[in-house]
This record gives sequence, structure tokens and C-alpha cells, in this order.
Amino acid sequence: MTTVRSLDRITRILRRPMSRLPAGAAQRVKDLLVSALIAFVLFVGTMLSPIDQLSWVLQSRLATHEPSGDIVFVSTDSDITHSAQPEGRTELAAALRALADQDVARVYIDLAFPTRSTNQADRELAEAIASLGPRVILVDQLERKVTSGDRTLQTMPEIAGDTRRVVSRDTSNWTGFTWHRDYAHEVDGKRLPSLAASLAGIEDLRSGDFWIDYAIDSQDIAHIELADILSGNVNTPVAGRIALIGKEASSTQIRTRAPGNFVVPESYIDIYGAETLKTGQLEFVGGFQSLTFYFIICLGVVLFVRSLRKRRLAYLLLAGSFPAVLLIGNIEGFRAELSYPATLLCMYVLLRSRSRWKDRLALVDDETGLPKLRALEVELGQDMYARGHIVVARIHGYEHVFKTLPRVDRAKYTLKLVERLRTTNTDRVLYSEGHHIAWHSAEDDREQLADHLDGLRALFAAPIYVAGSSIDVGISFGVARLDGDPPARLAAAVAVAEESSEALEPIKIAESNSRFDELWDLSLRARIDEAMEAGEIFCVYQPKIDTRSGTMTGVEALVRWKDPVRGFIPPMNFIAQCEKAGRMEALTEFVFRTACAAGRLMHFRGRSLTMSINVSATLLSDMKVVSLMKNALHSTGFDPRFLVLEVTETSRIGDLQTAELVLNELKSMGARISIDDFGVGETNFETFFALPFDEVKIDRLFVANMVKSDKAKAIVGSIVKMGKEARIGVVAEGAEDTETVKLLTEMGCTHVQGYILARPMLLEKIMEFSSLEENSAAKA
Repeated sequence: MTTVRSLDRITRILRRPMSRLPAGAAQRVKDLLVSALIAFVLFVGTMLSPIDQLSWVLQSRLATHEPSGDIVFVSTDSDITHSAQPEGRTELAAALRALADQDVARVYIDLAFPTRSTNQADRELAEAIASLGPRVILVDQLERKVTSGDRTLQTMPEIAGDTRRVVSRDTSNWTGFTWHRDYAHEVDGKRLPSLAASLAGIEDLRSGDFWIDYAIDSQDIAHIELADILSGNVNTPVAGRIALIGKEASSTQIRTRAPGNFVVPESYIDIYGAETLKTGQLEFVGGFQSLTFYFIICLGVVLFVRSLRKRRLAYLLLAGSFPAVLLIGNIEGFRAELSYPATLLCMYVLLRSRSRWKDRLALVDDETGLPKLRALEVELGQDMYARGHIVVARIHGYEHVFKTLPRVDRAKYTLKLVERLRTTNTDRVLYSEGHHIAWHSAEDDREQLADHLDGLRALFAAPIYVAGSSIDVGISFGVARLDGDPPARLAAAVAVAEESSEALEPIKIAESNSRFDELWDLSLRARIDEAMEAGEIFCVYQPKIDTRSGTMTGVEALVRWKDPVRGFIPPMNFIAQCEKAGRMEALTEFVFRTACAAGRLMHFRGRSLTMSINVSATLLSDMKVVSLMKNALHSTGFDPRFLVLEVTETSRIGDLQTAELVLNELKSMGARISIDDFGVGETNFETFFALPFDEVKIDRLFVANMVKSDKAKAIVGSIVKMGKEARIGVVAEGAEDTETVKLLTEMGCTHVQGYILARPMLLEKIMEFSSLEENSAAKA
């Protein structure tokens, strides 16, 4: 079983959830689905067929290519088929004899003579046709009748004799364009090839039809007149070529059209069809296929492109792809129905515009036209402001004034407040909601900002006049510096604005995030032991996968802390606080006991997995860590031969000789020693050489960048090679995609950790993972 197959199987079994979707993705998906439904309904009703046909006309003119030159059209202006004009038949007979003298390869007569004329005229035409023998082919014409079905118009037997026949049938639509032709037709119970197919040399009477390519300028088709043949004034050679004799287009003819021409001879459609078959059939991409393709592309953009600017760029590229597809289709030989995916994109743009319009309404006060505080929160969340302060003005007595003012004057009151706040800066963007008016100040200096706000307070010493009434205004301010989480700073500014007082504290400053974090850190140090007892601090386990077999061979214990107030606390944060509080040994002992107990349970369930535990290099200064491990092994009964101790932060080892003694003591108990995060910081080769490591763990910085960086790939390869030659194990952590796993496997790295393989999970999940892995391997 390959590692890649194992990844697919594990992913399918555990059904790991997708990463969090971008903000607003749900509404975008909804708009996209509605747009796709509208486009699909239009597709089912073929309502956009005229638009597609117009696009095909454009496509045919985007680029042209030369015809094969094998076919020459011979036109006749007069209706020589009419029985009342025997001279026409005589002229045609003479032209046939002239063509025979010029060694024409074949002659197709796209004219029907269904009725008698004079005996001499009919006889001359019959003799001329017979003299050409197999080189002449007559064309039976199928005329479409709405009520009675097709009517066959063919040359009478007295003229045709045993001459071979082909069929031409008009398949133009209401626009006058003919987009496809049949390979063969059924006439009087006999199947005959179509004129277009026969011109191209296809006589196998296959079923079905083919699309016609009009990427040939009609002016490039060889064209001579029947009268020129009779007069001998022919500049176009016909020797070895196919001559197709048919009627010239008339000004009254409106049903036969070709892209770029208002009318063309009806025979031209078959010439275009023959040229299409000679160059290869024109492929067709239907509306459903094109709609599905563009829907999948749009869905990918909607779900996985987080940047609004990048999404808009993607939409522009999709819109620009339509003319590109037309041009490429003209060159490569395919035609597509693009009106339905174009409708999908247009409808999606309209729905998104409507959604954004509704969002703007939700963010703007409909009476004053001012943006609400929610709009400022959205802007802060988009990192529109990187520095400065958030200022929230609290208008005292606002609700009382609103109750006393008529409804039509309430908005005027708010706008008067805003006008006065803009006295010192007319470009200031103010956000109003209830008795709060907020804005962003780029001023970094808190004292200067306080002086400015004092000046604004002074402006409000004078009353505001609304509808002839004088209204006194009391105002105070809440201020929060932009650091940490910007939306949270807005909430902090609103909170301190509510605590502000006109008389006692008119300008109140919120505590900075750094101060808040400092207080929180002090709280963490005091709560470490309590958290371990309450189960807030616990272990999760990340599998190590053997790339040779795709099976799990071990796990790494990782400590986590989920605080009931703040949620998950990053390990680096609380481990640092453990060190400051002098509780690192207690935390290490907790992890030893928890991980060894988990390992013992796995062994009891029949899985001989290794258990890796991180050990801080700061604990290698004495033998206390040895006692911690002995006690954990004794209390849990875990076999030390399956224990791997990963030494972290080796740069903090103060005495290499003491560290060597401690590690050798740990090894003597059966544990294996690994150097963690090798290659970054100060995990240098001296430390690697001096200490008795059994394993080297390549840092994720290099592993995660292997695919896109040759330098990172070379570093990983050199470490793997070094491990092989030193006869120690090598583990790569941070594999995030299948390609990285493949590269590691090719290098010979035998053990890999990473989210593409498995994320850290609770003991219950790792037991399930272990069992599922084993059962699936057995079935395979």
C-alpha cells in the first residue's frame, strides 16, 4: 500500500473537516447557486440560442484560414432548370463537355431537372452527363415542408440515367444560418450520402451530423461563372479539381447566410461543410458542459479565495475568458455554447451587487445617511487602520432629546452634532449609532489627542439649535489605542466611553492590550496547578506515519490548555509562564504521566506504538528529569523501549557535559533521544555531535517549503542523508501536502508528521484512528 493511498484512506475514514471558509462565503455560495439555477433553467428552455449563434458568427470572423482549393464553384445566374428555358439545358451540356475536356476530377450538379423541356435539350444534357461517366454526380434536393414533410426534388430519369446521386437538404434555422449538416439522408427507402460528405470524400453512409466551420472567407472559395466556361474565358484551372455547379445567390434570397455575408449561394454551405470535414470535424461543447465547468471554477474562487481584490480579479479573468475561448475555438476547431456560463457570471455579479447594497444599508443609518459603528468594526477587521486611536464620543442626554424632538428633526440633531465634531477636520469620517459617535484618529501621541478632545469639548459649550429650539449638549470621550485585535479595541473604546463622566473624567483611556496581557499572564502563572487538576491542561497526540508502509508507528504527545474564559491558549504562551513561575518540572511530570499512561493503554489494545514526549533543554542541567521519568514509568507500567524524548530548545543547554550525563542516564533506562527542530535557531551541529541522539527531527520550516524552494529541499535531503550515514532515525515534521510526502519518500525519509497525514487528536480519537488504520490495512 502506497503512502498516497493511505492518505486518501485515512482522510475518507476520519472525514476531517475543511478549513474555515472565508468570511461571507456562505452568502456568496448561495448567490452562485441561485445564478446557476437561473442559467440552467434558461439552458433547458434553449432561450439563449440566438446569443450563442451571434457569438459563433463573431467567432468565425475572429480568424480565418485558407480553403483546401480542391473545390471550384460554378455559378449560373439564370434559372436553367426551368422547362420553359431549353437553352439553359443546352448551355449546361456544353459546359459539362468543356469541363470534361479540361480533365475535371468530378462534377456535382446541384441543380434538379424534374420536368421535360424540348427533346433536343433534354437529349443533349443526358448525353453530356453520360459522357462524364462516374465523374458526374447529381444532387437530389430535399425541400423542407412544415405540414407534409420533406419533398424530394430530383432530375428526371430520362436525363439522369444511372448517374450516381447524393442529397442536399436545407437545415438553416430562423436566423438564416446553417450550423450543421447530416452525413447521409434517406430518400425513397434508399440511403444516400449528403453533398457535403461526398465532396469531402466520405461515402460510408454513417449516421449523425457534423458541425460546420465558417472560418473561411467566402471570397477565398474558387468561383467561376458558367458563361465564362462557355466562352473559354476561364482564369481558374479546374483540372484535377471538383466542380460544383449551382445557382448564384440572388438579392431576394434571404434564408441562406454565412457569417460575414448577408447571402451566399446555397451550394456554399455544402462547400463549407466539406472543407470542415477535410480539416477535421469541428468539436462542440454544449451549454451544460460549459455551464458546469464555469460553475466549478466560480465555486472554487468563492470558497477558497479570501481576498476581495483577488476574487474580483478572478471574475474579470473569467469574463475575459469568453472572447478568448471563441478565438481559441476558431483556431483549434471547437464551438461552445457560452451564453449560459456568461449568464451565470452576470447573474452572480448582479446578486452580489444586491447583497453588497443590502450590506451597505445595514451599515448605514437610513435617516442620517451616516455609517454605523458596525461599519467601523468591519473596516477595523479588514486592517484598514494600522495605527492611531479609536475615539468614541458619548452624547449625554441623547435619548431624552430624541424623545422630545419631532421625528423629522431627530436626524437634524444628529447631523448638527456631527457637523460640530468635524469643525477641526472636515474630512473626518464619523460613525454614529445611538448616543455614540466614533472615528479613527491617526494621532499616536496620547497627550496631543487628549488636548484635541478637550478642544472639541469646548466647542460643545455653546448649544445646538434645532427647529428653533436651543439644546445643550454634554459630551465625553472614550479612547483606545489600536494594538492587538482592532475590533476589540473599538469595544474597549465604547466601554470606557460609557464609564466616562462629564464632571469627573470626560476623557477616559482604555487599558492597552499589552497591559491586559500582562495581567493575564500573571493570572496564568497562578492558575497552572489548578488547571492541571481541573483537566484544562491536557495532552493531544499527533501520529507519526511510516512512509514505506503508510501505517502509524508512533505518536507525539503535545500539551494543550483550554481556559474556560479565554479559550485555547497557545502552548508557547503558557509554557513560557510555566518557566517564569518555576512550574516547568510540574508540567513535565504531568505530561510524562499522562503520555505514558496513554502509551500503556495503546499497547494494551495491541498496538506497539512509540510515544514521543518533548523535554525542555532547561531540564538537562541536573538529574531531576531522570527521577520524573522513572516515577512516570513506574506508576504507569509503560515499556521505556517505546519512549522517545524530544529535546527542545537545545540552544538553552548551559553545560553540554552535564546534559550528556543526563541523556545517557535516560538512555540507560531504555528511552531513545531525539533532537527537535533541527536546522533552525541554535540547534547546531556541535550540540548534535556532543550529545547521544538517536534521532533527528527536521524542522517544519524546511519541510513545509520543500515543494516551492529548491534550497529547502536540498537542506532536507542533506539532513536525511546525514541521518542515514550516522545510522540514526530521521523524522520530518510539517508535511502539509501530498507532494511533500512524495518528495520525502523519494529521499528515503521513513517517518513523517504533518496535517496532511493527521492532525493532533485526543486519546479517544487516536485509539479510533489506530483501530481504523489497522482494520483497513488488514482488509487491503
